[in-house]
Amino acid sequence: MNLTDPGTEQLLSSLRSRGYDSAGGSFRTGRPDRTTIPLTTRAGLPVVAKLYPAGKGEGVFTNMIDVWRSSFGERRRPPGLPRPIEYLAEQGILIMERVDGVPLAERPHVEPSLLDDAVCLLASLHESNAKSTQMRSSKGIVKSIRRKAATASTLAPEFQEAFGTAAEALDACRIEDQELVASHGDFSPRNLVHGSDRLVLIDWDRFQTADPARDLAYLGIWCWAGKVRQRERSDWSVLERTVAHYDSLRPQAAVRKRLPFHIAAGLIRIAHSVVELWPAERPIVPRLLQEAQYQLRMTS
Repeated sequence: MNLTDPGTEQLLSSLRSRGYDSAGGSFRTGRPDRTTIPLTTRAGLPVVAKLYPAGKGEGVFTNMIDVWRSSFGERRRPPGLPRPIEYLAEQGILIMERVDGVPLAERPHVEPSLLDDAVCLLASLHESNAKSTQMRSSKGIVKSIRRKAATASTLAPEFQEAFGTAAEALDACRIEDQELVASHGDFSPRNLVHGSDRLVLIDWDRFQTADPARDLAYLGIWCWAGKVRQRERSDWSVLERTVAHYDSLRPQAAVRKRLPFHIAAGLIRIAHSVVELWPAERPIVPRLLQEAQYQLRMTS
């Protein structure tokens, strides 16, 4: 963010009035539609301010409070997420603990042992007593994907047929819901912060009760799509390793047979995000949608 911008200075002035000072610098990893600012409290504690569009941040803060009070949060050693501090409703700013570490997405190479630790963290969330008032069933996923396909088709009409075909294929392969757990909803290296003695999940915008396969699939999708974005050879080795480790921790979940549906849904979701947020990367959209349909064909 531009610290010399008048709007930014007004925002920082408002934060200073609440006892927060700019820590300087910025975060390498983030979304173009979310502003995050490193801050310190008057006591010198590191925190993060995240700015949300009107009406969006309060629900995220509620999600974090609910998870923090669960067995995944303050009672876990160490806690599985940063401590939520407060939500400034007038400014739409969520304040939370700033963990000393970097997202796995910023590491040049993620060691297999770190992937295993990430899966252990995920299994801990899925086994926790954290509750969400929002449920994301397979029917709800299909509805959401149809909305995203329609939005993407409006923004990029050249992909209308491809998005429509992928959404129809997903609907045709909709699975029956089985175990539903506390689901992060955006489980990826971007949202896994690794510190000297702690691995935490950040960005609880999409926290819901959902199929555990949804989180596992998204980790693999994010890594696969990252290779596509970098024009490197892509494979599903990360997903294969993480699913194998998850199976060893929670064999009763039996996630494998439901993975293709969630992989396809996640690929369409990423294709929509590319169209909406990263238009320069739109040339990869056909590849994402083709892979989504390929994954669904594997179920037949």
